[in-house]
Order: sequence, then structure tokens, then C-alpha cells
Amino acid sequence: MGGVRNMMKNEEFRAVRPAATAEPGQPTASRPDESARHGYRMLATMVQGTAATLPQAWQSYGSIEEARGGARAMLHNHRVLRVAIVEDRIPPQFVEWVSR
Repeated sequence: MGGVRNMMKNEEFRAVRPAATAEPGQPTASRPDESARHGYRMLATMVQGTAATLPQAWQSYGSIEEARGGARAMLHNHRVLRVAIVEDRIPPQFVEWVSR
């Protein structure tokens, strides 16, 4: 009997969706200006520590070429192993890896 109750509870949770969310890759209806803005950010894989001290990790880049340039600059730091370029949105979407 507990299994049927859990299935019913799961179905109730699946039916509830917040109004401001959309399927992955689709713009939200409540903020259309965000879908027009297309930027890139970088996530660094470090040997030791975090990328929080690197200024390139905090910037948003307007084009993929600018992001690649920032990734190359980030790789000059000896602690950075490789850099992932991701789209600047929630959730971040992977674009490409840049490595030495």
C-alpha cells in the first residue's frame, strides 16, 4: 500500500511546475530580454585552489572568440589545467574545452 501512496505523491510533484521555468534550451516567458543576451563564462579546472582569484572567471564574454581569448589568458596561470567555456545562463550549458 505504501508503494501506491508514494507513486501518487510523485505524480503530484511532477504536475507542479514553477511559472517562470522552461524546458532546457528554451527562453523563459517571464524574462524575454534574457534570451536575447547571449554571453559566455569560463569554468577552470585547477591543480590547487579555486579560480575565484582569476579575473577571467568573473567576466562575461559577448562572443565565443572573446571567451577563447580569455581562456588562453587564464591558461597562462600555472595552476589552471583546462578551461570549460559555458553559456552564461541558468543552468550553464557547456560549449567547449580549452586546454594547453
